[in-house]
Amino acid sequence: MTIAFAHGIFNSTNTLIQLPFVAVLALIVTKLIPGEDSIIDYKAQHLDPVFIEQSPTIALGQAKEEVLRMGKFALKGLEETNEFLKTKNTKHSANAMQLEDAINNLDRKITDYLINLATSSLSEHDSEEHTMLMDTVRDIERIGDHFENIIELIEYQQSNKVRMTDTAMDDLEIMFNLTVSTVDEALQALDQKNLETARAVVTKEDEIDSMERKLRKQHILRMNEGQCSGQAGIVFVDIISNLERIGDHAVNIAEYVLGEHK
Repeated sequence: MTIAFAHGIFNSTNTLIQLPFVAVLALIVTKLIPGEDSIIDYKAQHLDPVFIEQSPTIALGQAKEEVLRMGKFALKGLEETNEFLKTKNTKHSANAMQLEDAINNLDRKITDYLINLATSSLSEHDSEEHTMLMDTVRDIERIGDHFENIIELIEYQQSNKVRMTDTAMDDLEIMFNLTVSTVDEALQALDQKNLETARAVVTKEDEIDSMERKLRKQHILRMNEGQCSGQAGIVFVDIISNLERIGDHAVNIAEYVLGEHK
């Protein structure tokens, strides 16, 4: 008992002594180990339920702003996933997974808001926009799922020491950049209701489809020639398949914009 009491008194006293210096200790640690804090606001910022009853049209506009914010998370998550592939630095995978969690949260919040809004009296135009936003939320959420799949593939590559050729990595870089720009333009088309940008997305998605088929064939040839292993082939093909699916969801968003103007 004496030892236990002495130990408890020592720890309590030590804590009380150090308490005034917590801020200084935190500053010292920050200086010794510099880095950027990754803070993602998971909460919806525009979904005020008051507008649903008072002005459904304004509520619809607010929902669109939140959908665009969700889309920016998806775009950033895709960029972080690309950085993880190139650098294998786990801070990028951690950032991407935080973004994916935020996307899932906003998916639920926006969907609930739009469901409540559906009970309001909407004009024909607003009803079309309401349907478009519901569909867009689903596509953005699926983009998050696909870059999460890619992260898991990269982690598998690391843990199993799977080596891919420089050519394969260059091919992935090209397809990643094309996919990121396609998603970016799809969100721009949605934001600005720009038909020209939406048509450009459709064209880019065709390029992604063509590239996926071409890269798949090239990688099979590399495998047949013994340049890479079967494991590398699985990782490569699954990554480009996920990128191709992301392109599909981007073109869905663009087609909603084009359909709204028909």
